[in-house]
Amino acid sequence: MRVYEQVNLFYRKMTLNPLNEIPHGFDNTAGLLLVEPSFPHSQSLENDTLNVNISVSGIAFTCTEELKEGDFLMLRILFLSSMTTFMICCKVVYCKPSNPYEGNRHPYSIGAQFVNITAEDSALLNRHVGRIKKQQFAVNCVLTALTLALLFAPAEALGLLVEMARHLLKVILHMLHIVFEIIESNLDHLIEHHFHTDTHETQVIVFYLIVTFGLVIAYFLGRMIPSVVVRLRKGTFLWWSRKKSSCLYFWCQQTEFDKIKIVGIVTAAIASYVYINT
Repeated sequence: MRVYEQVNLFYRKMTLNPLNEIPHGFDNTAGLLLVEPSFPHSQSLENDTLNVNISVSGIAFTCTEELKEGDFLMLRILFLSSMTTFMICCKVVYCKPSNPYEGNRHPYSIGAQFVNITAEDSALLNRHVGRIKKQQFAVNCVLTALTLALLFAPAEALGLLVEMARHLLKVILHMLHIVFEIIESNLDHLIEHHFHTDTHETQVIVFYLIVTFGLVIAYFLGRMIPSVVVRLRKGTFLWWSRKKSSCLYFWCQQTEFDKIKIVGIVTAAIASYVYINT
């Protein structure tokens, strides 16, 4: 059971121990390794992340360094979805050129098998992979249902989506109004109780306090929104480039006969859809 996950990944090669002393925590399957090396401090989202393929037994990732089959690595994997960190020893089982359409950003694709993983780490990794698998299954089901609805009933599906969006906006505005009324009422009581002001003075003070709080919140939101937009833009562009490069790589790996079959199936599906809906 493998899943694709966005992670921060650091690795260090493990060297042979000339004294044949097996460090604590490793058995003979690890191959007589030295004590685990140090890693740089992780900056989570600020670091260059990788979209790895991981399971309970192994991991596949891309890197800039050409590794050799049989190399032992110590990995530190930070899962960004849950901010969970794993320290795992693994053995490289293959090193091959990665997708050439990714601009040689990470020219090598590495496959590694976990070595001497503890029962606790195995259970934790199994739970994490299972949770991601369920989330991906739910998202794929929703996307498939939306796609089928848009294909077979486009007008009704768009109308339902617009109605749901309008209803959600009304609920959000209503909740904001309730929160505003609660804050205003509490401020009225606090100011009247502590400063013994009349109704008009209380309303004036509360008005300026709310305006001040609103300006402060707007200031911080104004500082946050550009970085969020930039991050979303970078994430969207990265997702699009990866999907495009994966499709190009898949297309180039097909034979001429397979390419003809794919084009024929897609053309027949589009023609059938147009014919049914006209």
